[in-house]
Amino acid sequence: MEAEIRKIDINVEIQRFDRELFEMDPDSIPQAIGYLYNKYTDFLEVFSYHIISVGLPSERTYPRYLEIFITDYLNREVYKETRRVFPDLKQEEKALTQAFKRYIYNFGENKIPKLVAFVSRFNSSCFTVGNYVGIGLDMYLGTSSEYYTRLDIPRYMKAIMFREKIPSDVIYTWASEIFPFHDSVNNALSHMIHQGKIMYFTHSLLPDQPEELIMGYNRDQWRWLERNEEMMWITLVENKLLFSDNQMDIKKLTGVAPFTYFFTDESPGRAGIWIGWQIVKEFAKRNPALNLKQIMDEVDYQKILQLSKYNP
Repeated sequence: MEAEIRKIDINVEIQRFDRELFEMDPDSIPQAIGYLYNKYTDFLEVFSYHIISVGLPSERTYPRYLEIFITDYLNREVYKETRRVFPDLKQEEKALTQAFKRYIYNFGENKIPKLVAFVSRFNSSCFTVGNYVGIGLDMYLGTSSEYYTRLDIPRYMKAIMFREKIPSDVIYTWASEIFPFHDSVNNALSHMIHQGKIMYFTHSLLPDQPEELIMGYNRDQWRWLERNEEMMWITLVENKLLFSDNQMDIKKLTGVAPFTYFFTDESPGRAGIWIGWQIVKEFAKRNPALNLKQIMDEVDYQKILQLSKYNP
């Protein structure tokens, strides 16, 4: 399999929209908008309207508001720091080239997203629109970045804001778009297993990356989960949380947080997703005839649980 994957002829390039934008002559903005729109289309619209809130490229006021954004002193300082941390994106391009080769091998299609790097003054890390995945480089400056300290970003959030997290965040964000949640049964178990599938997919495309890195945990958090897997499962079963359709319960199990509400304060956030990932891994192990595409295409979450025979 590895030999076949290596033969696939693709070379992922991350377009440096951040450089095009911030190194543009402000006087040339009105003329440059057409060029930028032709090159980035949907990405430019979402970035402009939803991420930095300067309006749409078609609006009369857009050139002026865009100029204000790129000439703002603090924005330029953030861009300068981002350029220092990311003089190039070769390591990310190498990792993502291998990831998308694995996708093409497993799914038999050549359509992969266009990757675009941007700086938005800490408004977004990754987003998808159309065939684009945007990568907010200023959200990966390193856990000790003085900007994150100034912004008073909580420690549990800063813990994943470093360069090595980019490849898995890109794949996870893209996978969340191409494998949407099947909401015919909208309960906690379904969300846990769906998110677990996305984690399984991400690690399948990035098998050389540690699982804890992909999940956004450190080793101590990962060990806590491994040691307390049985306790967490018993808690979910005894408190009838697996089949809860209460959106707050679901958020407490799968949402970004300093810890997972239903477990101890020592637990990392999103432990419900980690359990969902373990269920999917057991499902794959007990059904070896299924390939990655078939696993991702299975949207009967109750069936996945039953066939996994998960019982930590």
